[in-house]
Amino acid sequence: MSKNQIEDPEFGVVKVRRSHLANRLKLKVDQSGKLQVSMPLGVPLFFAKRFIDESRDFVRKSLSKVQQTKATLRHGDLIGKTHKLHIGYGTKFSSKIVGTTFLIEVPKDALVESAQVQDFIKQEALKALRLQSKAYLSRRLKAVAEQYGFSYTKLRFANAGTRWGSCSSSGTISLNIWLMQLPLELIDYVIVHELCHTRELNHSANFWSQVEIILPNFKQLRSSLKQQQPYL
Repeated sequence: MSKNQIEDPEFGVVKVRRSHLANRLKLKVDQSGKLQVSMPLGVPLFFAKRFIDESRDFVRKSLSKVQQTKATLRHGDLIGKTHKLHIGYGTKFSSKIVGTTFLIEVPKDALVESAQVQDFIKQEALKALRLQSKAYLSRRLKAVAEQYGFSYTKLRFANAGTRWGSCSSSGTISLNIWLMQLPLELIDYVIVHELCHTRELNHSANFWSQVEIILPNFKQLRSSLKQQQPYL
């Protein structure tokens, strides 16, 4: 057990995040089924371990919901917008990308439906999503910015939990690589949203009016985005 994680006998590795903004212990189960405890600075790790023990029913229910929503990826499935999954069998786990083909090799005795294989495929799929993000999102952001007269400092790509995008006070826009799993109109909504933040770094009425000028149906798009999750 280190200062940054707890080895739990039932749930495995639980990440520990300390923050000066935290005023109490909080347990989170993300979309991939990983656990994280947020806690104030200076609180002994023992309290986090006890908090997990007291929250086991909550964690089990949360993990059950995650498993119900996680899709099983199979040979021929599309990853993002352009890469097709090809599953082959060999002696070990490996992956590579050839053109628009996402090649996965698993041991010949492995079951594609097993958690071990699925976790490997989904982790490696991030490489394909990142490639697509660099190819598409960078061009699309530049095009929309030029079309509507926005300027930004730079673009960076992130693999965030539930945050599709962000804009810093310095004009740096961050876009989640999981955007490549979304319909194109929702990708555009996130891009427009973050570009408008280069002018209004808030969610004031003026901010939303600028979004509406470009996307009159932004409320419907925003509602649709809330139904999406950044995972495969």
